[in-house]
Amino acid sequence: MENQVPLRHNHYPSTESEYEAELTETENEFAEQLEEVEEKAHKQIQRYLLWGSLSVVVNIAMFYLFNSIFGVEYQISNLLAWVFSVQTAFWIDKLLVFKHASDHPFRDMGKFYGTRIFTYILEAVILYVGISLLSFHPTITKVIGHGLAVIGNYFFSKWFIFNNKEHTKA
Repeated sequence: MENQVPLRHNHYPSTESEYEAELTETENEFAEQLEEVEEKAHKQIQRYLLWGSLSVVVNIAMFYLFNSIFGVEYQISNLLAWVFSVQTAFWIDKLLVFKHASDHPFRDMGKFYGTRIFTYILEAVILYVGISLLSFHPTITKVIGHGLAVIGNYFFSKWFIFNNKEHTKA
């Protein structure tokens, strides 16, 4: 689909039936291309949910380990868990989810961390409100906050980091 040449006509329909035939052919071609794009997006979301769950497990497990086992303060535990899970997520998203080939992985990583900072702040605020103000259980609050962050992370990754169409594999 990437190397397709725009539709060019050597003649224009002269009758209504020719016009309808041309229109039907064009609509069918468009429908096939749309179906291909939708299928690719659907597979990408499936890969994100499947492989992305690994970085979620890393994040929640590291938070639990630092906070509940080692007794580290919850915001510091969140930061440490974030570093581990963002590094895990970068390589999973790059190689397995978006299948992004790039000559500049460190530039991609910088953009990746940059967008993750926004969702980290969102998650830190949710933890503060949930734990410090509402006295909710730290791990449960972490799961809720991280769930919202994961949704934001998908769209940031898709739109801003791994969107270079020239380097995207099917």
